[in-house]
Amino acid sequence: MFRMKPRSDFAAKRVTYLYDAMKQKKYRDTGFEVRDKTFYAHLIVLTACSEFFGTNEGQVEDIFSDFDFEVIEAILKYSYTGQISIDENHFEKLMELANRLEVKIPKQFKTVDLSNCLEVLKISGDDELLKKAMDLALENFETLHKTEDFLNLPAYNVTEILKSDDLNVSSEEDVFNAVKLWVNHDDANRKNDLAQLMGSVRLSLFSTKFLYDEVIAFCLSCAECVTTIEQAIIDKDDKSFIQRETPRRKKEKKEKIALVGGFKLDTANTIDIYDGAKKSWTLSKNIAINKTLFESDLVEDWIVIIGGLNSSYKTLNSVEYIDLKSGLKHPLKPLNQARHGFSAVTLRRDSSTDVYAIGGLERYPNFFSSVERWNSKTGDWENIAPLLVGVNSHMASVIDRKIFVTGGLTRELKTTNKVQMYSVETNSWTYRAQMIQARHNHSSVAFNGKLYVAGGQFYTTFQNHINLDSVEYYDPNANEWTTFAKLPKYVDGISLCCFQNKLLSMGGCYENYKCTDDVWEYDETTKSWKASSTLSIKRAYFTAHVIPYDSII
Repeated sequence: MFRMKPRSDFAAKRVTYLYDAMKQKKYRDTGFEVRDKTFYAHLIVLTACSEFFGTNEGQVEDIFSDFDFEVIEAILKYSYTGQISIDENHFEKLMELANRLEVKIPKQFKTVDLSNCLEVLKISGDDELLKKAMDLALENFETLHKTEDFLNLPAYNVTEILKSDDLNVSSEEDVFNAVKLWVNHDDANRKNDLAQLMGSVRLSLFSTKFLYDEVIAFCLSCAECVTTIEQAIIDKDDKSFIQRETPRRKKEKKEKIALVGGFKLDTANTIDIYDGAKKSWTLSKNIAINKTLFESDLVEDWIVIIGGLNSSYKTLNSVEYIDLKSGLKHPLKPLNQARHGFSAVTLRRDSSTDVYAIGGLERYPNFFSSVERWNSKTGDWENIAPLLVGVNSHMASVIDRKIFVTGGLTRELKTTNKVQMYSVETNSWTYRAQMIQARHNHSSVAFNGKLYVAGGQFYTTFQNHINLDSVEYYDPNANEWTTFAKLPKYVDGISLCCFQNKLLSMGGCYENYKCTDDVWEYDETTKSWKASSTLSIKRAYFTAHVIPYDSII
């Protein structure tokens, strides 16, 4: 049988021809008069977009009469091309018209993360978002291929993922198993896609026994697949056969964790390093920072050390950085305001990398609402919009160029559950949904597009506080908090970290400020925290950074 694969642009050219014919009023077989204008179209094309056009043709004209011409033209263009070109002011009206005509316009995405990457692949038309979504899907394939979102992908999306050289899998059996899961999810309707999907599986990487026992057994209903598999077996038995397909190796994470700072001076003068390959912690050399309760953040190849307390408990405004390439420490311009008990985050703005020092205090009761920003290009600190309420012992994290400040202690020494969000674009703070649990001396981290907060303390009175084991996460899109699996112990001063796509809770203090070296890893399978490799030294009130594997510290 002769077969020819169609050119990749075949369908696109036919759609363009039909759309041009519609605009030029050629070969049209329907028209809609709206006020003083007639819109011509091809009924079969419109019906292919929505059955409503075919079964309710007489009602379309009345529906169109409620909308501006720009909106009507946009819905017709979408019906032909799948593209939308319309002013933002008319977008809501476009969606209203689409709803009345039963035209399904895909959801619009502004950002992409692990939670929505497969949905973006399926329906987004933005090339930049599609690339990010594909990168996430390939990197996290071993987790994602078992999800409902993956099982509901169309065949062409699944094929695109499976055929990639960058697919992150432990072995080729994972790819075959993903095919089985996807086909079995709707066995009656997906057998016809089996040959296409199996074309993405590298059969030469399997043993002859596995090809016979597993692959052929699964593909018996597809004659084309069986023929291809049998040829793979013949090739493997042929001594002159040279394996033409290379394994997709699981990419190694060339990163480490660095824990910086601490509650005590001897701890603060060390850095604990976790090697993901060796799954062990080692204590770095003494770095002589000579202060405690400072904040630090990662700026490209630097760890910037900000503020804190000296050995005499004096609040400092000094700033310095550790060069991860050389291991050497260098001074930077000091803060405008000495502070401790504050939070620090880093994000990109235009061509610079900025560090934010947020809130805190110099001495009680002077709790700051002030915020300073350090510009990597100028090296200067500048005051920007202040917090809505001054806090200390709070936490800050960044999601999608927004800074989220959670909890803390207020001037009245009350633990708050308020969440304050900063927008770089508007240089302003707004309140967001409050946490379920008020907390201070906790930790937060951005993970898979959500903001996780864990542990900390809650003041019942100034003389009496309780440690917390609760964990919750915030969804910025829904603006709501959800409870999460509790930590194994009540603890404050911990540090959360996302490492190798896993959520870790490290160190902290139990009752009476007894520091611990415990490390807990969240297990997605059991939905609970499990013990992991303990730290080299007991540590609390520190920061965790994921750094390049070849860093010298």
